[in-house]
Amino acid sequence: MKELLLIPGPTPVSDDVLKALSQNTISHTDDRFVEVFIKALNKMKLFFGTRDGQIFIIAGSGTLGMEMSLTNILEENENLLVVSHGYFGDRFVEIGETLGLNVDVLKSKAGMHIDSSSLEDYLAKKKYKAVTFTHVDTSTGVMTNMEEMSKIIKEVSPDTLIVLDGVCATGGVPEKMDEWGVDVVFTGSQKAIAVPPGLTMLAFSARAVSARKKMEKMRTYYGDILRWMPVMENPYKHFATPAVNMIFALEKSLDGILGQGLDKYYEKHKMLATLARSPIKAFGFNSLADDDIAAPTLSVFIYPPGIDDAGFRSLLKEKGVIVAGGIGELKGKCFRMGHMGSIAAEDILHALKCIEQVIKEKYM
Repeated sequence: MKELLLIPGPTPVSDDVLKALSQNTISHTDDRFVEVFIKALNKMKLFFGTRDGQIFIIAGSGTLGMEMSLTNILEENENLLVVSHGYFGDRFVEIGETLGLNVDVLKSKAGMHIDSSSLEDYLAKKKYKAVTFTHVDTSTGVMTNMEEMSKIIKEVSPDTLIVLDGVCATGGVPEKMDEWGVDVVFTGSQKAIAVPPGLTMLAFSARAVSARKKMEKMRTYYGDILRWMPVMENPYKHFATPAVNMIFALEKSLDGILGQGLDKYYEKHKMLATLARSPIKAFGFNSLADDDIAAPTLSVFIYPPGIDDAGFRSLLKEKGVIVAGGIGELKGKCFRMGHMGSIAAEDILHALKCIEQVIKEKYM
């Protein structure tokens, strides 16, 4: 029995992407690889919504992207405001404190979101070098209204840099770096981009690159964008060995998504979210986030009385469907279902059938 992986990352990978991943490894300075690398860099601009942003594709997880986004624009003792909608928003706090930043947190209750008036109040009281947002928090499924939030920052504190974590959003949710005035956006390969884990992709605005160049001290070597920029501008150059086969896989996936059209890809994610949520709510589960702020890339369902987390997910796994448990303050209270990337409608329908069977066999 083939398992159906419906966690919010890593997501299933298509045969075409696996084939690209498994081709013979060649030199990172080979003309064939450089051509693929350049294509991947250019295509990522479309996913981030930027024409002029400096793109980086680097071996590492989304957490590397989080760290690079802060360490390249903020020096010790500078002020950072973290807008958090869950566990992964909170991770910016840990990284910021590790880097010696003065960190303030504007945090929502689980399943809720921060409204623009709260952000405006914070910005009016204190000057921040940067503000971080998580476009979709993987722990709660809450999606930030970045158009609204970035507008507030531009009006109240236009010099403040905007950092956007797109790990659980990019590819499944439109991102408009240039239009919104975002200075750094990053994502990982293993979510809506539908590639195995192992790459972080970032874009830095000219303003963010300028902030890095003005820094007196750098606290990272591998994550320093000034060491990577010559390579991204000319992939024949070398700093650290790129993940050759992962970049083959990335370019193949990006090409496939763009081939079907980004707008259609976004609409597919909305359709899958609707397909999943209504029936599961009918089974007695509650969605953690209201529909108007719930992301199209994953859903978080609160268990009704009488259903235990470990038992439910274990029985579902026996039927070949893998979902994720809650994390942080939601541990044991919910399950998380990813519906992004190469997941199709028939996968969701199969999962719903299995969930119904588990409920009838065990809990009714």
